[in-house]
Amino acid sequence: MSQMNKHFDNEFIVQQKNRLLEMRREVLNKIHAQDKEDIAVPPEEMIEEGDIAQTFLSQELSFELRERELRRLREIDTALAKIEDGTYGICEETDEPISRKRLEKMPWTRLSIQAAEQEERDGRQYIGNQKAS
Repeated sequence: MSQMNKHFDNEFIVQQKNRLLEMRREVLNKIHAQDKEDIAVPPEEMIEEGDIAQTFLSQELSFELRERELRRLREIDTALAKIEDGTYGICEETDEPISRKRLEKMPWTRLSIQAAEQEERDGRQYIGNQKAS
C-alpha cells in the first residue's frame, strides 16, 4: 500500500499511477513488438554490399529505439516506486513539490521546471540520483 503524499491529493496520485501504468504497458508492448521483428537478415538475403550496410543501419536504429524505450521504462518504474514510498512529485534537486501541471504533462519527471532549466543552463544532464557532465 502506498504511503500518503502530503503535497498532492489521493485522487491525483491515483490518476497519475494509472497513467504511468498505462504508459508502462505501452512501452512494454513496443519493446515486445520490436523483439518480434526479425532484426537479423539471413546471410542468403544479403547479396549486395549496400544491402549489408542497410541491414546494419536498420539494426543500429532498432537498438537505439529499444534503448530509448528501456530508459523510459526505467523512468516510469522510478515514478511508480516514488508513488509507493510517498515521494512522488518531489524535485530530486530542490526537494520542493513539482508543479501539478508539469506532472500531468510528464508524469515520470524527477525535476521541477526550475531545476530542469538550471540543469540545462549548466550544460548537465540529470540521470537518476547522479549528475553527469
